[in-house]
Amino acid sequence: MPLSFPNVGIQNMSMRLKRVVAVAESPFTLDTQVYTHQGARWEAEVALPPLTYAEARSVEAFIIGLKGREGTFTFGNPLHTDTANVTTSGTTAIRAETLTTSGGSTAVSAGTYFQLGSYLYLVTADKSSGAGTLEFQPPLREAIATGQALDFTQPKSLWRMASNEVSWSTNEASLQGFSFAMVEAL
Repeated sequence: MPLSFPNVGIQNMSMRLKRVVAVAESPFTLDTQVYTHQGARWEAEVALPPLTYAEARSVEAFIIGLKGREGTFTFGNPLHTDTANVTTSGTTAIRAETLTTSGGSTAVSAGTYFQLGSYLYLVTADKSSGAGTLEFQPPLREAIATGQALDFTQPKSLWRMASNEVSWSTNEASLQGFSFAMVEAL
């Protein structure tokens, strides 16, 4: 583990960032208090295109090999890719939401995904080229040393299935359909 996701493409994907935030509202004044906890993770649902029996075998083996929620795998949306070149220029503590970048770093637009270690992040504010600060979400999963390169080319994260039960279907044309829910493995 982790397993690599089979190279069969995706037909449809929905993705979200789930946070742990509590809001208490007074029944008398309607004033609110917000409690922001540390929890944040990616969640997604994926549907694969119709696969022939030969194509589907690798997906079946992959799903069964995960053993439900026990196993982990790497996965990234193939449409999220960029050519940015960014390197950290200082150590950064776990749960930080900004990174200091080196002078050779390129510009990065808000909404760009990147991978650092085994996890996926999203840039939340434009960063000009050169040294500077890169703002992102979710917070860092692990401490980062100076000189680490961020991967913008098909970034991936570490995932696990959202349920221990995963199924697939076969139609009369012998095409198999797969859809499943997954959560980031923290």
